[in-house]
Amino acid sequence: MSKSRGFESMGLSYNVYIGIKRRGYSFPTPIQRKAMPYILSGRDVVASSRTGSGKTAASLIPMLEKLNHHVPQAGIRTLILSPTRDLSLQTLKFAKDLGRFTDLLICLLVGGESMEGQFEKLAQRPDVIIATPGRLMHHLAEVDDMSLRMVEYVVFDEADRLFSMEFGEQMHNILGQLSENLQTLLFSATIPTALFEFAKSGLRDYKEVDLDKEKRISPDLTLTFFTRRGN
Repeated sequence: MSKSRGFESMGLSYNVYIGIKRRGYSFPTPIQRKAMPYILSGRDVVASSRTGSGKTAASLIPMLEKLNHHVPQAGIRTLILSPTRDLSLQTLKFAKDLGRFTDLLICLLVGGESMEGQFEKLAQRPDVIIATPGRLMHHLAEVDDMSLRMVEYVVFDEADRLFSMEFGEQMHNILGQLSENLQTLLFSATIPTALFEFAKSGLRDYKEVDLDKEKRISPDLTLTFFTRRGN
């Protein structure tokens, strides 16, 4: 990055950069400044920083840069998993806002929304799916030709919750349907031991970005071990 340390120094496409500027951002936050160069270069990343530090944009901006244009024949190229409907809705709004000057199609798969409406969105062959694990698994079971094998960019948002026992079976099934040839990002306020174990076994040459050096395990979480390979 150049001395300006602004988004213009990251070599982003104009349609991505102008979306960032229209959002009112000039300079990346510390987590964005540290994580985005690795993400833009294609590295797997395990990133930790406090809530409100800009983690969502740190994953969305490189995703927009990587995909850039709608490619109907490619199918689903990005999967963003969140533990809650509300967080998925926030991510959808943010992604549409930042990506307003791209023609990417984004589909939201969460509970509390019409399944029929979601089927129609999937029929348009979206580039990006933002989902909760339960609703994603429901669609994978219901839609015969729906596949995650072409996904090349996956984001686990609030990964400490996603990799807890609460979503254990669903996450195991989802991980088993993903290709090994993809870029994986884990974002969380804290990175419990189970996530580090998953990163060591399931990610390739990953970069750890721990902004706050907070590796404390929440007392409210019961964690389990996951592996992506060999299912």
